Amino acid sequence: MDHESRVNAALGKILRNYNFIELNLGLCLRFLANPGDPEASHKYLTRTGMPQAIKRLKKLLDDCEHIQDTSEFQEWMERVEEIRLLRNYYIHATWEYLPLRVDAPLGFRIPPWRNEMIRGSDQGSMKIENLEADANRIEAVFNEFMAIRKKYGI
Repeated sequence: MDHESRVNAALGKILRNYNFIELNLGLCLRFLANPGDPEASHKYLTRTGMPQAIKRLKKLLDDCEHIQDTSEFQEWMERVEEIRLLRNYYIHATWEYLPLRVDAPLGFRIPPWRNEMIRGSDQGSMKIENLEADANRIEAVFNEFMAIRKKYGI
């Protein structure tokens, strides 16, 4: 696969897996909050961002009788917060591929009205392998959530 295709594939993987996290978090909240009427949660989910959804999940799990040990969820919630910030970096940056810059051919710049930074900077360059590793981290957090949901049947 050529370098530009690798960049596009990694950025797509970041977006796709984060969206899967959001979707499945919403499905989980629907199930826990309103098992008899899942659509009752739609109004809440429409206006809720990831930080609020995670707080809601924590409260619902604390009140849930059939899940005694929520430590796996707690550990996952810490990782998903890191992933949320990572996703924001990638989504809000403008990306360019500069093949002549062999060591770090990816250039990024975040608009001055955003406060996200990638690796401590609002602009810079990076290796394709770093981008791919971050995409794999986000995918791993999604897969972890799915395994936990399956384990507890939610």
